Amino acid sequence: MFLKKSEITPREQQVLKAVVEDYIMDHVPIGSNVLKNKHNFDCSPATLRNVMARLEKKNLLMHTHTSSGRVPTDSGYRYYVDHLMKHSDTTLASYNKIENRLNQSTSSVDDLLQTTAAMLSKISHLFGVAMILQYERSILKEIELVQLSSDRVMVVLGMKSGVVRSIVLNLRVSIKETEILNITALLKETLLGLTLNEIQNSIAERMQDSPLSEHEIVQILLNHPQEHFVIPDSQLVFTSSNKELLDQPEYQQVTNLQKTLVAIDNDTVAQYFKTYLNEQNNYLFIGNENREVIYNDCSIVSNVFGGSSFHGQIGIIGPTRIPYAHVLRILNNFTEIMNRVC
Repeated sequence: MFLKKSEITPREQQVLKAVVEDYIMDHVPIGSNVLKNKHNFDCSPATLRNVMARLEKKNLLMHTHTSSGRVPTDSGYRYYVDHLMKHSDTTLASYNKIENRLNQSTSSVDDLLQTTAAMLSKISHLFGVAMILQYERSILKEIELVQLSSDRVMVVLGMKSGVVRSIVLNLRVSIKETEILNITALLKETLLGLTLNEIQNSIAERMQDSPLSEHEIVQILLNHPQEHFVIPDSQLVFTSSNKELLDQPEYQQVTNLQKTLVAIDNDTVAQYFKTYLNEQNNYLFIGNENREVIYNDCSIVSNVFGGSSFHGQIGIIGPTRIPYAHVLRILNNFTEIMNRVC
């Protein structure tokens, strides 16, 4: 349960803000003497210790096992983000370079999103994610049938978003080139301009009066539209390398490293984002606010973007000690750029 701002005294707010920001910067437990010397509080170290003890009782700070200093809890980070953090509206120094680099990648949605994830990671020194949202609403712009052999055909779907999906159909009988041409013409006439969701729900009805409706290729597409007119997760979610994230001090311990490597595996991230962060919303999950235990030591921050071609989401994953104001600034800047280049 989140605390209201009024539930913490002004002195407690000052101390909590100092502890969170110092811990984010230095990754060492914060003691009262450090606070007194660094921030010139107008009270004694003993008073600061009492304030920190009250914050601990309110579950905003906690002791570590090896030090008398305190570190923020997930609730402490949440209170800081909601009430104490100073937001920044300034642009990144490399803003124009970022936009130029992403503009160079717009010929391919795969390249654009992969580049975006990589640049998010490089600039934040954390883990970058970029994904397409609501793919089922993506409009089919092109469809082609390519004969691979006498009994194998590849169906190529080109979406307005720029995503290309290829499906290989293995047939029981040989097929002639004229049949390929006729079926391609039928599919174009019937399906172009529809969303994948519309195709899945209505392809049987749309094809039922066609003299080609009994052809094996058409029957395969009619019988399993949810398998064929769908974009796989691997083509929806793009992630950076793990190098920047794993340089963080939290992941120098083997147990933390092993857990994190599983959490940022491409398939795991793809499934998590699709399941819990798939709406047109911005998200900020801190530690145990995350919906799966594997992410309980992480913070996940994401923004949605939407251009003329498609809508998507960009995100940054890191330890709960991430510099929240800086991460939000990065995402806000990238969102502005993505709104223009997509």
